[in-house]
Amino acid sequence: MKPLPASSCKLFGYALLPLTIASPLPLTSVQADDLSVTPASAVSDNDESAFKLSNVQVTAERLVTATEKTANEEGSVSEIDAQQLKNTVAYSADDLFRYDPSILTTNNGRFGLSGFNVRGLDENRISLQLDGLEMAESYGPTSSYLDTGRLSTDVSSLSSVSVVKGGNAQQGSGFSSVSLQLHSPQDFLAPSGDDTHASIEAGYRSDNDGFFQNVTFAARRGDYESLLIATNRNSKATENYIGSGENDQTQGDERTTPDPGDVDNYDVLLKLQKFNNSGQIGLVAQKYRATSDLHLFSSENARYGDYYSADTLTRYRLGIYQDAEYKSPLFDALHWQIDWQQTETINDSSMVYNGYNRLINRDFDQTTWQLKTDFSKQIDVGIPQQLAYGLTLKRDDYESLSEDYNLDADTVEQSRFSPPGTATRVGLYLQDRLSLAEDRGSLTPALRFDHYEYDLDNDNLTPQSYDGAEGQALTGQIGGTWNIASSTELFGKTGFGFRAPSYEELYYDYDAGRGYRIVANPDLDDEHSRFVEVGIRNQGNLGNAELTGFYTDYRDFIESSVSVSIDPGNYPSGEYSTENINRAIIRGVEFKGQLDLNKAIGVNDGWYARTAAAYIEGKNLEDGSAIESIPPIQAVVSLGYEDPNQQWGSELAGTFVNQVSAHDAEDAYAPAAYQLYDLTGHVSLGDHLTVRGGIFNLLDKKYWVWDDVRGITTDYSGADRYTQPGRNFGISAEYVF
Repeated sequence: MKPLPASSCKLFGYALLPLTIASPLPLTSVQADDLSVTPASAVSDNDESAFKLSNVQVTAERLVTATEKTANEEGSVSEIDAQQLKNTVAYSADDLFRYDPSILTTNNGRFGLSGFNVRGLDENRISLQLDGLEMAESYGPTSSYLDTGRLSTDVSSLSSVSVVKGGNAQQGSGFSSVSLQLHSPQDFLAPSGDDTHASIEAGYRSDNDGFFQNVTFAARRGDYESLLIATNRNSKATENYIGSGENDQTQGDERTTPDPGDVDNYDVLLKLQKFNNSGQIGLVAQKYRATSDLHLFSSENARYGDYYSADTLTRYRLGIYQDAEYKSPLFDALHWQIDWQQTETINDSSMVYNGYNRLINRDFDQTTWQLKTDFSKQIDVGIPQQLAYGLTLKRDDYESLSEDYNLDADTVEQSRFSPPGTATRVGLYLQDRLSLAEDRGSLTPALRFDHYEYDLDNDNLTPQSYDGAEGQALTGQIGGTWNIASSTELFGKTGFGFRAPSYEELYYDYDAGRGYRIVANPDLDDEHSRFVEVGIRNQGNLGNAELTGFYTDYRDFIESSVSVSIDPGNYPSGEYSTENINRAIIRGVEFKGQLDLNKAIGVNDGWYARTAAAYIEGKNLEDGSAIESIPPIQAVVSLGYEDPNQQWGSELAGTFVNQVSAHDAEDAYAPAAYQLYDLTGHVSLGDHLTVRGGIFNLLDKKYWVWDDVRGITTDYSGADRYTQPGRNFGISAEYVF
């Protein structure tokens, strides 16, 4: 990456190819099973799977694109659908991959859920897309006053979630990518003909005293379809093992319960689609808003009193999209979408500070415009092959503002953490899937080109002026599969990855005024990686299984919160910055499988067992230390029953997490090993009503999650405040008209 003068960092003139408005093709959605694996040779290019939603049998159809097909067959992919989320009484994104040991949801305390940790990497290293649109970036993890999360959608609006682990040429990530798929009208309507759907759902979770309500309407009239989903949630701050903290007024580090308050959110999703004989064109609109109002007893001390927070995250999205099958010399199928998205985070903190009334208002906005296209072409001359190529053009505008009010003196100080800026990103990819030996195997080479520019609008509200920046990279990978038997397949991929520094990593500067500082580093180099992933999967009469090994070698690994010494006289408590680490590695092994107990040992039809396990190791090769975002060894074992008539089902799941070693934790608190057991169930009462429920942490275990405590020291007296909830329950009821 090289610096640019601000005047030269303009939106470069990439000419957009005309978008061909072609005859749309009916899309299809495939039922996902997070522990189900199938050899690629057994899956057609447009595999269709009927699944049950809202007590009505429907067939949701979505085209399986060429790049999705290769991602699913060349590496390990975790998937979960709406039905599974409902049956496990999922309340928030924290519950999406509760039973996948290689995927965690990261939490920012006061600021809520921030994103995903996949194979030990989190935040902006994970490509997070909602219906193909990249979600806003994480920003400001080092300030107690401002932090932005990336998970700004409600789980009730999701039809499925898919996680491609490891490198992916199409997504532009040398790391993992998470794809959140919004519901479409087809998820609720009959495969053809005029139809309507209406349902209401309500539920409760005891760990946060949370209630939710959801209404869903879908309709088809002729060639037109529509969908409206509205969800509202009202809760308290999530309790821990000690309690809710509602009646606890203990201040500072001695506090062992959560800071009390209210946490609310709502989500409204609207989709309109028009079909003809070969495809669809549609509009999508969504608004998500989350608020929290807390009394921050844990931050109160002799200097800070009556400490309250009022935080708001609001996201708007408007988009138009088309999927079509169009016979031409250049492509057979196409997808394009144009989206606008605005994400605003407002964090207000009020307090009595050193005897005067103080209000701190901090705001961060990210506005995104994105054009995305995907094309594919089947070629049957010579070696059968499927070409796929596409373009992503994305512009992000960033702006932050901090206002520090002395309410008694009626004064205000304004500043910014980073100068206002614009990032322009272009990504181009090309892949060619070759079918070998009459589809016994496949080989898929892929190339990707990425270019980015940062253009800054410096003013006098930042500590100093910064230059813009730019960078580019050509990366590639090659993957393939080979069926060694009718039900057993080898798979793998290897390649090079690339990640540009984020806006926050380059330009975030924060002077706390309390003897420490976060220093911006506009000279960061791009992060590069080399990765290898190999595995074997089996799909047989008794069930399925998959074993995967992976290894990634990072060069110029971008690490935050690195101690630096620039001005120790003015900052005796330390200065920290984001730096490039010369080399780091992450490696590990994963296993997942499911067994049909009826076929295996002859019990009644419907009984099954499943398991998943993950071992991940990460190391900074400069100093030999562990990468702190790596989770401990984890495994999940489940025993369940699903009535063959789909009338009821139940599952007992055990989660087993190893301790964090003192060596890996270094000076941080190292949580002990623990075991958790959850019991969930669902029953259909007639043709319209379904009741679901679950008891979580069944044995009332006291435990800590490593990702929550890795930032606190071993001598911290308030470690109990970071415990997870004890035994708790959830229940929901859904009525389909």
